[in-house]
Amino acid sequence: MTGYGAARARTRRVAVEVEARSVNSRSLKVTLRAPPALSAREPDLEALVRKQVARGSVTVAVQLQFLRPEDVVHLRAEVVEGFARALDALRRKELLEGPLTAEAVAALPGALESAAGAPLREEDWRTVKGAVQASLRALDAMRAREAGHLVKDLLAIARRMRKNLALVGKRAPHVVKEYARRLKERADALLAASGTKLDETTLVREVAVYAERSDVAEEVTRLSAHLGEFERYLASDGEVGRTLDFLSQEMLRETNTIGSKSQDVEIARAVIALKSDVDRIKEQVQNLE
Repeated sequence: MTGYGAARARTRRVAVEVEARSVNSRSLKVTLRAPPALSAREPDLEALVRKQVARGSVTVAVQLQFLRPEDVVHLRAEVVEGFARALDALRRKELLEGPLTAEAVAALPGALESAAGAPLREEDWRTVKGAVQASLRALDAMRAREAGHLVKDLLAIARRMRKNLALVGKRAPHVVKEYARRLKERADALLAASGTKLDETTLVREVAVYAERSDVAEEVTRLSAHLGEFERYLASDGEVGRTLDFLSQEMLRETNTIGSKSQDVEIARAVIALKSDVDRIKEQVQNLE
């Protein structure tokens, strides 16, 4: 399910900006984009996402800024002191003149190091954690609003499927009767020239074989039951996406069986409509958690 959430947090030491985005996915996939200072906390960040989101491809981008100069750059005094002693030795030998400047210290290899890779303080992590949680709540709220619209659409599809399924159930008994009538008319026409008639026992046997082969009552019952479960899960709370995905596959299976068993034109039209609606359901339930 698609969604977006953003949050900011700030203390005297750090400023945090978080963006959380999600798109459709059959399972949960988490992608983190965070600075090196948060590398040790990536398992904790992923745990926060998995606690809030159960399905979808989720990307969380964290920007972390240290506000105090001493937290941005560390000066390695031992390196500078060693360099200064070496310069003093050169001056005593009159091989060098002039003071040790700030520019020289900045250019000295190893004298300055970034604080970005330093371990994050616990209070800084709490700030980051709060911002991530806030962005995920905003993401979840947007996904929930979208889910409300999807549920309405899915319920409308289910009602339409029930109408077409009722048409199949109502039409099925007439198919056998029409087959029996056509079979008798065709046989009587073929046998008229010879002056014989079709044996009623043979006719009944042929009709019985056809009726058994084309009987869709069991499939209609199962598809109706699947629709009932589908509607029940849509009305429930919690994670239902995977269950609805499974039910849509079972509904397609029963619909295909009905189509393969019956050669009636009206039932065929209803089956086409049913399959079209199941395809819509299969596509839409990917958006539900």
